[in-house]
Amino acid sequence: MAEQTYLITANGVWPERDIWQQLAMDANHIVACDGAAQQCLRNQVEMQTVIGDMDSLSSDAQHQIHRNSKIQVVRQESQNENDLVKAIRWSVENGASSIEIIGIEGGDFSHQFAAILALCEVPANTRLHTTQCTIELLPKEGYSNCSIEIGGSFSLFAIGEVEGIQVSGARWNLKDETLTAGTQGLHNQTKEECLEIKYNSGQLLLFLDR
Repeated sequence: MAEQTYLITANGVWPERDIWQQLAMDANHIVACDGAAQQCLRNQVEMQTVIGDMDSLSSDAQHQIHRNSKIQVVRQESQNENDLVKAIRWSVENGASSIEIIGIEGGDFSHQFAAILALCEVPANTRLHTTQCTIELLPKEGYSNCSIEIGGSFSLFAIGEVEGIQVSGARWNLKDETLTAGTQGLHNQTKEECLEIKYNSGQLLLFLDR
């Protein structure tokens, strides 16, 4: 089965135009989280699905969406999960093999923090895009990037305790180290074209600067 890349647009500040335009071009399916549908309409992004409780959409946006037969509306009013987690879970259930996310910046910082932590609640291969970096939860089978710019900056943050961390290709490599929640993994740099990261247990977030 061919890989299915889903782009989820959240209702925050989108990164630079050249970033989200390329993501939209590469996506097989575009999902708007509730109020983000208005940004899609404004930026002429052809979304296929709008998901959420629809409480953030203007009446004009709702009329435009309902008039477009190519857009499906998925109403999910559960308060146990935020709209972003709902959209990620829905995307996985409907065949997404990789998920890119934009629109988490701006507004209430607690919402931005929740968007990052949402990565810990959903399957791997989901990545957040901000103006300055990408953020992803590293898979248990390890991470390898051999098209990385030498001298680029990245950070690793543990969710809880992460054991057996190995990092190669960096200015400060690690071998069988343990990280706990805190600032230990802040601002490392790539020293080779290939950055490789492995770990034995826990959850590890990678912030990779653009």
